[in-house]
Amino acid sequence: MLARARAADVAVRERLTRLLGLWGNDLAFKLPERIPDLPKEPRIYTDVEALAVANRADLKAARADLEATAAALGLTRVTRLVSALQLSFDKHRQTGEEKRTGYEIDISVPIFDFGEARVAKAENLYMRAVHRAAETAINARSEVREAYLGYRTAYDVARRYRDEIVPLRKTISEEMLLRYNGMLVSVFELLSDTRDQIAGVIAAIAAQRDFWLADMGLEIALYGLSAGATATTEAAAPAASAAAGGH
Repeated sequence: MLARARAADVAVRERLTRLLGLWGNDLAFKLPERIPDLPKEPRIYTDVEALAVANRADLKAARADLEATAAALGLTRVTRLVSALQLSFDKHRQTGEEKRTGYEIDISVPIFDFGEARVAKAENLYMRAVHRAAETAINARSEVREAYLGYRTAYDVARRYRDEIVPLRKTISEEMLLRYNGMLVSVFELLSDTRDQIAGVIAAIAAQRDFWLADMGLEIALYGLSAGATATTEAAAPAASAAAGGH
């Protein structure tokens, strides 16, 4: 069992080494002996969507993609600015429905005069980039809402284990030990209670771990990339360059 535990420890450490991209002298890194304690209070954001829209890397990349596409296609004359979010939602508006509005956060994109380009493909390529930016913005807002809810839920669960469940299990175990010493319960009941206490501590540690994972997930949702964002951004530039070369 000890040999298996050591092998599992080495496997997990090597997996972390690969994820961190470490080699050479960096392989001597040390991990903390315990999971950090919960913060006294969770992070509170009054408008987590606005923070994500302002800071996410994939949205910045989408804006840069629009500018690069316009430059590659030789588009310079802006006719108007439209909301990328409104553009995406209005496309699916049913006849007779009121226009969907009410966004506090917006992403405006320029619409160019394509008459000078005289090529329908140029307009299609640029509008595809516009809709890609709209999709990225919608996904970003959805992901950060989900991540923030998961973060607050994980904090509440971990705090409940820390402040209520684990202390209660300890009190019960102490009472059980007193009853055992008074010959009021059997050794099997004492062992069963000890097992339950250990299970409660393990669950508390898992809840604490889940909180820090949720904390990291929230950071990624606020400042990082959504799934597939890198692939779609990298695929956009060659298409625009090809169209520009064909003019």
